[in-house]
This record gives sequence, structure tokens and C-alpha cells, in this order.
Amino acid sequence: MPTVSYFLSTTDYPIDEDHPLWHCPLPDNRLSGTKKPESIGTEAVTYGRYFSAVSQFCEAAGWDRIVKAAARQLERPITQNDLGHLSIFLEKHGAFYHPARLQVVVRDRRLRFVVNVAASSYGRQALSREVMALEHLNDQRPFGWFPRVYSCSYDELPMFLGDWFDGFHEFHLTRRPDSDEPAIVIWDGAEAPCLLSKKQAADLYRNAAMILTASYDPITSFQIFPWHHAAGDFVVRVEGKGVKVRLVTVRDYVAMVGSASGSVNERSILDALLVFFIHLSVRMRLDRLDGVKKVAWASDRCLAPMIDGFFMGLDLTARMSGFPEAFPKTFRHYFNHHDGADLLTLARRITKSVFDQRTEESRLTDCHLTRHVQGLRRLLAA
Repeated sequence: MPTVSYFLSTTDYPIDEDHPLWHCPLPDNRLSGTKKPESIGTEAVTYGRYFSAVSQFCEAAGWDRIVKAAARQLERPITQNDLGHLSIFLEKHGAFYHPARLQVVVRDRRLRFVVNVAASSYGRQALSREVMALEHLNDQRPFGWFPRVYSCSYDELPMFLGDWFDGFHEFHLTRRPDSDEPAIVIWDGAEAPCLLSKKQAADLYRNAAMILTASYDPITSFQIFPWHHAAGDFVVRVEGKGVKVRLVTVRDYVAMVGSASGSVNERSILDALLVFFIHLSVRMRLDRLDGVKKVAWASDRCLAPMIDGFFMGLDLTARMSGFPEAFPKTFRHYFNHHDGADLLTLARRITKSVFDQRTEESRLTDCHLTRHVQGLRRLLAA
């Protein structure tokens, strides 16, 4: 029978029923700016209740969930007797979930998983949709971009067990000490901030745009939405002079434009794709400084790699949909057929439909939208 230990973020901060936080409520997500406790119904979710629920989820049915997940990860059969110590780390307080990082010893190997726990009302509403979206995308796009879902529970504290991407970390825009242009900092726990080089930042935007576009269905316009850099949806791992990128959450997979049951023709496909592209290009530039401060707009330097990533993803998803090889070129011509005024009008209509007009990100987008559309036109015409 595996033994279990609980920790706050790292092994330097163990927690048990004697810890002063054990009976305290979990804080609200870090993006809200409040300290309202998470709750199920009228009862606050305490740290103790959280850790106990995750432990019970893992231990259920003779540790069956962990045994099966470990067997899939190792690609060989294992039994409960092969399981050693399990460590449960409360990773962060997110807008939708309070993720727990699991570290379990299996035959002298350390395996890592995530349990996303929906302690908030937002999370409880999103969790079943996310499970379905991840299962669908991993089936349709089996490229390792998203965590696999191994098991889920819809009990009083809903949660699901998935892959933990080892060595990948959240990232955010930050202010350089020697420049007004924002840089990208990786939240890797190091004392000195790890700033991405310009090439690494370009790789990040290229790969993030590629993943989102390759996941787009050009026939139905189904796409990953919502997503936001400020929520830490993407994570990055530095590899030499480049980076690898993964998407750790898919809150839904929906058609934002048109209907899957409506008539589909070349014009409707291109119209929907144009909306997707403009929305992608705008949202890719939005973040919060250091993840928690004011909303920030990425520099123009991100535009070219973002466009490259879009066309890489479009080539892949078009081929998978049976489209002709020239489809990405067709879309480029279609985009360039629009004049600047039409594109700006469309961009304003899109941003009004997807952003709450009272928010900081809406106001910041309005300030930059004209220059942003001009940059898109310049780069796609080249």
C-alpha cells in the first residue's frame, strides 16, 4: 500500500492536519484580485478537504486510477504492488482549477501526473467540457500537445487525472530593466528571472499559434476557446536555443462562427477562417505583466512568428480535412483581397464580441487595433 504525503508547491513546505492552513479555506484564483474563498455550495473548501479529496481519488478501487495511468505512461503492465510513495503538491490557485501535481514512485522510477480539482463554480461548470475536449483533440491530433485524460470523477469535488508536462513552466510578459519593450519571463522557480531570447520568444509564439490553428476545424469552425496567456494556458520548456510549447488546458472546443449544421462552401470556410485568424492574432498579444499585474500587449516582434505558426497549423489541419495543398495560399490571397478599412471594421466587430467592453484588455486592444491590422496586412502582403 503506497504511503502519501502532502506539500504546498515544494517539499520544503509539507502540510498535514497539524498545519495552521489545514482548516483554512483555499484562496480564490490569483487573477481575480480578491481573496474570496472557494466553496462548494455554502461550505468552504479547506486545504485539508482538498488534499483528502485528491488522496481518496487516487486510492479509490485499489489505486486503480494510478495503476492504469502509470501503465499507459510506462507502456507496460504494472500492479498496485509496484507503487511506492505518492507525493501530492498543491501547484497553484487557478481561475478554473486548483491543480495538484502528483509524484509517484513506480519500480524506482518517479512518474508525474496532474489532478485538476474544480473547487470553484467556474471549474465545476467547465470540467466535463474540458474532459470531452481533451479526449477529442488527443484522438484527432495525437501529437502530444495536450495532456491525456486518464480518469475523472464528478463527485462533490470534481477532478480529473492527466499528464504532467515535466520541465514545462508558465510564462508571462515582463518589463526588462533596460528597455521599455516587454520580454517573456519563465516561472521556473529560479531566484534569477529566466528571460527568453528573441529567438526563443519567436519560437514560443510560432508554436502556440501553430497548435491552436492545427486544432481548428476549417469545415465546422470548431476551435479551442476560451484561452488566455494570463491564465497560464500554455507552458514552455527551453531546449538549447529554442523552446517546446504545450497547451495544458482546453476549457472548451466550440464553433465561434457559424454552425456545424449550416451550409458549408468555400466562401463560408474562408470567412470563418478570417475571423479565427484575426481573433488569434489579437489574443496572442494579450497577457498580464508577470502574470498578475496590469494587462500588457506584446510587441510587434511577435507578429511574424505568429503568422508563420498560423500557416504551419493551417497546412496541417487543411490536409487532415482533405483540402487541396494550395489552401493556405488561397487564404492568403483571400486576406489580401480585403482592404485595410474592411479588415479593421471586422477586427473591431470581433473584439467587441469576444471581450467584455468594460475590461482592461478591451481598452488596451482598442488602442492597438489599427496598428495591429496594419502589421498583419504588411506581413501577409510580403
